Amino acid sequence: MAPPPDAAPLVPPPSGDAGVTPPGEAAAAYWGAWLEAQIGGDAALARAGFEAALARADEDRVAAARAAVELAGLETVTGNRRRALELLARAQSLAPADPTVADAVEALSSRLAATPAGDSDVRGPAPGTPLPGVPDAVQAQWRAAEQALVRTHRLRIRPVLEALSSGMRTKAASTEATVRAYRQVAAAGGVAEVAAEFRIGTLYHDLAVELVFDLPPELDPGVAADLRRELRSDAVAYLKRAVAAYQRARDVEPGAAEADTWRVAAEAAERAARELAGAGR
Repeated sequence: MAPPPDAAPLVPPPSGDAGVTPPGEAAAAYWGAWLEAQIGGDAALARAGFEAALARADEDRVAAARAAVELAGLETVTGNRRRALELLARAQSLAPADPTVADAVEALSSRLAATPAGDSDVRGPAPGTPLPGVPDAVQAQWRAAEQALVRTHRLRIRPVLEALSSGMRTKAASTEATVRAYRQVAAAGGVAEVAAEFRIGTLYHDLAVELVFDLPPELDPGVAADLRRELRSDAVAYLKRAVAAYQRARDVEPGAAEADTWRVAAEAAERAARELAGAGR
């Protein structure tokens, strides 16, 4: 498996010369996966190695960041733009000063900027999935909220100076309006509440991911640094809102079997949001 086109290549591992300190488990997992990808070997094995390195971010943040970039490339190839963006955001958060990571993120971000958001990028069950056993009035509110979700999901924040501020305001306003629509659904309780709280979590989660991107190159370096810190702070705040919504989805009673799919999705998304929030601190 070759690296994705246009991505900056990551530097290969050091040779086994005497005096070179052996890499830790995170670095070893990364380099093993990297070599597996380069020689066109087992794609599943390479992915597993990158995932293993990313899971050991506490041990080696740079190796984990590089693994996140490689995984983002794999997700780009398979058309999962949302997951690729999240991985790039995590890579930037883990190793903001690593030039190799920065170059690879910039190259892959450029490709993703030209990739339209699709409904398949929405977390959890597909938009429009009906809620079993809820009254017709709640079902109608749910359908309206799902349509708003798709519209919000397709809004893009473009990292160009002329559109940056307006794009962020538009995306944030659309997110909050859609959250309000889902809160009406959640008031019905039961499976409607679980599903609506999950969707609320995804809205804040995805907004946070979109806020972590490379800023326009024409910005003054000092201004860019201040803005990057502000955006990262905003992203962490949105991730906290996402985690809270995912937790509410998991805690709804009674535990109807019809809500299990939404609860499982909330558990997985909550883990991802916590990981990204922790890397961004």
